[in-house]
Amino acid sequence: MRALVPFLPLFLLYALSAQGGEGPPVAAPVRPFPVTLSTFEPAQGEPVLVEVSPLPRADSVVMIWKGKEVPMKKDGPGRFLGLFGVDLLEKPGKAVLSFRAAGDGEAFRFDAEIVIREKDFPVQEITLPKEMTQFDKETLGRINREARRLAKRFSRVSSPPAWSFPFLPPVADFRPKGFGSRRVINGEPRSPHAGVDVSLPAGTPVVAIAGGVVAFAGEQFFGGNSVVLDHGGSVFSIYYHLREYAVSEGQNVIRGERIGAVGASGRATGPHLHFSVRAAGGRIDPSLLFSLPLR
Repeated sequence: MRALVPFLPLFLLYALSAQGGEGPPVAAPVRPFPVTLSTFEPAQGEPVLVEVSPLPRADSVVMIWKGKEVPMKKDGPGRFLGLFGVDLLEKPGKAVLSFRAAGDGEAFRFDAEIVIREKDFPVQEITLPKEMTQFDKETLGRINREARRLAKRFSRVSSPPAWSFPFLPPVADFRPKGFGSRRVINGEPRSPHAGVDVSLPAGTPVVAIAGGVVAFAGEQFFGGNSVVLDHGGSVFSIYYHLREYAVSEGQNVIRGERIGAVGASGRATGPHLHFSVRAAGGRIDPSLLFSLPLR
C-alpha cells in the first residue's frame, strides 16, 4: 500500500477578488494550502487519490482535470478528497491539476504540476469469426447510438463523491487480466481494452464496488446485459456481459450490493465479467483502485 505523497509548495496560491464587481479579478498571493497525492508521477491508466486542506472553514472545493470540473468529497473540517484518472492513452509528460476553493468569502485557486509516465501494455492478437467483427448498416447504427448514449452519461459531473474507502472488488474471486491490451483482431488493430476481464462461472454474483446511483441498466450490442454506476465526483464503474442485472436506472445502491451475475451476454465468447472504471473521464486500470491508500 502506497502512502499519500505531500506536495511541497512550489506554486503560488492566489485569492481572487474583484473590486466592486468591476474589472478583472485581482490576484493577491496568500499562503499555499496543503495538497497531497497518492503519486505525482502517475502512469497511463493509473488512478490518483487527492487530498487538499484549503481553509479551516472551506465549504467547497473543485478539482479541475483536463478541462473537467469535479467536486471533491468533504472528509472533515477543511479537508477534501478527490479521485481522477490518467487515461490509458494520455500523452506522457507534464500536466496541470488545478483546484478552486471557496470559504470565508474568498475564492482560491491552486495549480499543481504532475508528470505522466508512459506504460507498456501487452498486445493481444485475437481471431474471431467474421460475423463477430463485420456488421451491417443497421447494427452499426445501433453500436454508434449506444456509444453516444454512454459517452453522454460519462460526461456528466454529478454531486460530490458518494464513494468511500476501501473500494470493494466486484466479485469475490477477483483475478483481472487484459487492461490496456492493444487488441489486434483478425490482423487489424483495434481500440485498446479499457477494462479488465475476470473469467468466472455463469451466475457468480457481481456487486457494487462503492455506493452510488445506477446510471444505466440495460442490454447493449457489445456489452450485453450491462450496468453503469455513478459514484459521484465523476467516478463511474461499468459491468458488462452479465447473465442478468438486478438493479434499475435511478436506483441508489450501497457498497457490496448485488447488481447482477456473471454471464456471457453480448459479444462474449464465454462467461466472464468485463469490469472498467472511469475517473474524471480517464479510463483507468480498475484493479489499482483496491491498492490506493485507505482513508
